[in-house]
Amino acid sequence: MQDYQPPFSSVPKYAPIDVATSGNNTLVAAVSGKRIRVLAAILISAGSVNVRFESGADGAALSGQMALTANSGFTMPYNPAGWFESVAGALLNLELSAAVSVDGFLVYAEV
Repeated sequence: MQDYQPPFSSVPKYAPIDVATSGNNTLVAAVSGKRIRVLAAILISAGSVNVRFESGADGAALSGQMALTANSGFTMPYNPAGWFESVAGALLNLELSAAVSVDGFLVYAEV
Protein backbone atom coordinates (compact mmCIF):
# COMPACT_ATOMS: atom_id res chain seq x y z
CA MET A 1 0.00 0.00 0.00
CA GLN A 2 1.35 3.42 -0.92
CA ASP A 3 1.56 6.35 1.47
CA TYR A 4 -1.15 8.97 1.11
CA GLN A 5 -0.17 11.72 -1.31
CA PRO A 6 -2.22 14.93 -0.94
CA PRO A 7 -3.13 16.83 -4.13
CA PHE A 8 -0.63 19.54 -3.15
CA SER A 9 2.88 19.51 -1.69
CA SER A 10 1.93 20.10 1.96
CA VAL A 11 1.03 17.40 4.48
CA PRO A 12 -2.34 17.97 6.23
CA LYS A 13 -2.21 19.34 9.76
CA TYR A 14 -4.78 19.29 12.53
CA ALA A 15 -6.02 21.93 14.95
CA PRO A 16 -8.58 21.88 17.74
CA ILE A 17 -11.30 24.51 17.81
CA ASP A 18 -11.96 25.66 21.37
CA VAL A 19 -12.99 29.32 21.36
CA ALA A 20 -15.44 31.46 23.31
CA THR A 21 -14.43 35.10 22.85
CA SER A 22 -16.75 37.55 21.13
CA GLY A 23 -14.92 38.87 18.07
CA ASN A 24 -11.62 37.46 16.82
CA ASN A 25 -10.42 33.95 17.65
CA THR A 26 -7.22 32.65 16.02
CA LEU A 27 -7.62 29.06 14.80
CA VAL A 28 -4.26 28.73 13.02
CA ALA A 29 -1.38 31.17 13.40
CA ALA A 30 -0.01 32.93 10.33
CA VAL A 31 2.87 31.28 8.48
CA SER A 32 5.14 33.60 6.50
CA GLY A 33 4.45 33.28 2.77
CA LYS A 34 1.91 30.45 3.23
CA ARG A 35 -1.87 30.29 2.91
CA ILE A 36 -3.95 28.25 5.37
CA ARG A 37 -6.22 26.00 3.28
CA VAL A 38 -9.08 24.36 5.21
CA LEU A 39 -9.64 20.78 4.04
CA ALA A 40 -12.21 19.62 6.63
CA ALA A 41 -13.83 20.90 9.82
CA ILE A 42 -16.55 20.38 12.38
CA LEU A 43 -18.03 23.08 14.64
CA ILE A 44 -20.52 22.71 17.50
CA SER A 45 -21.87 25.68 19.45
CA ALA A 46 -22.95 25.70 23.10
CA GLY A 47 -25.38 28.57 22.48
CA SER A 48 -26.75 30.99 19.92
CA VAL A 49 -23.97 32.73 17.99
CA ASN A 50 -23.05 33.77 14.45
CA VAL A 51 -19.69 32.48 13.22
CA ARG A 52 -17.59 33.48 10.23
CA PHE A 53 -14.19 32.30 8.98
CA GLU A 54 -11.81 35.13 8.09
CA SER A 55 -8.38 35.61 6.57
CA GLY A 56 -6.67 37.51 9.40
CA ALA A 57 -8.18 39.08 12.51
CA ASP A 58 -10.96 41.43 11.35
CA GLY A 59 -9.86 40.33 7.88
CA ALA A 60 -11.51 39.36 4.63
CA ALA A 61 -14.50 37.05 5.00
CA LEU A 62 -13.85 33.46 3.86
CA SER A 63 -17.44 32.43 4.62
CA GLY A 64 -20.71 34.15 5.27
CA GLN A 65 -21.99 34.55 8.80
CA MET A 66 -23.50 31.26 9.90
CA ALA A 67 -26.13 31.31 12.65
CA LEU A 68 -25.78 28.50 15.18
CA THR A 69 -28.08 27.68 18.06
CA ALA A 70 -27.38 25.74 21.25
CA ASN A 71 -25.90 22.31 20.54
CA SER A 72 -25.96 22.83 16.78
CA GLY A 73 -23.17 23.03 14.28
CA PHE A 74 -21.97 21.77 10.94
CA THR A 75 -19.43 19.55 9.25
CA MET A 76 -17.30 20.32 6.23
CA PRO A 77 -16.24 16.84 5.05
CA TYR A 78 -12.79 16.27 3.60
CA ASN A 79 -12.35 18.24 0.40
CA PRO A 80 -8.92 17.69 -1.22
CA ALA A 81 -9.22 21.02 -3.09
CA GLY A 82 -10.05 22.81 0.17
CA TRP A 83 -13.13 24.74 1.24
CA PHE A 84 -11.34 28.08 1.41
CA GLU A 85 -7.94 29.51 2.26
CA SER A 86 -6.42 32.57 3.88
CA VAL A 87 -4.33 35.16 2.11
CA ALA A 88 -0.60 34.30 2.13
CA GLY A 89 0.93 35.23 5.49
CA ALA A 90 -2.45 35.69 7.23
CA LEU A 91 -3.79 33.74 10.18
CA LEU A 92 -7.06 31.80 10.04
CA ASN A 93 -9.65 33.52 12.22
CA LEU A 94 -13.07 32.52 13.52
CA GLU A 95 -15.18 35.56 14.34
CA LEU A 96 -17.95 35.08 16.93
CA SER A 97 -20.86 37.48 17.40
CA ALA A 98 -21.04 36.71 21.13
CA ALA A 99 -19.00 35.09 23.92
CA VAL A 100 -20.30 31.56 23.35
CA SER A 101 -18.27 28.34 23.47
CA VAL A 102 -17.66 26.93 19.97
CA ASP A 103 -15.69 23.69 19.72
CA GLY A 104 -14.56 21.18 17.12
CA PHE A 105 -11.52 20.61 14.95
CA LEU A 106 -10.14 21.35 11.54
CA VAL A 107 -7.83 19.73 9.04
CA TYR A 108 -5.73 22.18 7.05
CA ALA A 109 -2.64 22.54 4.91
CA GLU A 110 -0.07 25.29 4.59
CA VAL A 111 0.22 25.99 0.86
